[in-house]
Amino acid sequence: MSDSFRRARGRKVVSRADAGELGAVSHLLVDPQRRDIAAVVIGRGKKARLIDWAQLSGFGPDAVMVGDEGALRPPANERERAGADGKLELVGKRALTERGNELGIVDDVTFDADTGALEHLLVRNHHIPAGALLGSGSYAAVLDERQEVSL
Repeated sequence: MSDSFRRARGRKVVSRADAGELGAVSHLLVDPQRRDIAAVVIGRGKKARLIDWAQLSGFGPDAVMVGDEGALRPPANERERAGADGKLELVGKRALTERGNELGIVDDVTFDADTGALEHLLVRNHHIPAGALLGSGSYAAVLDERQEVSL
């Protein structure tokens, strides 16, 4: 089942153990080399907490399920800290080819809600296969121009 980053934003995160609400999805932290979601970020800044994708028991259309509150953790390194601060969020980033040509802004990202694998980046109403993603950072997402669609 496909989902998207925009639809996921604001979705409640719920503990299976006690059915308590743990927060809401702020954004999703991507591993650009694996082209999947590494972690779900709840909150922003110093209060942000992460849940590794592997710790989720379900990513449904109404809620994200996790075993219990113990799955939440603070950022473990500089990249995760930047992710928790929203600096690595793909949606809203520039999409550049590896030659530096700007394709537009990443409007959304679709992913498999069961596995966390990225499917497509939506740039100017074009679906670019996630396999084109070479890297992402605080400035832009870099795409392999051999795989991207012409815009």
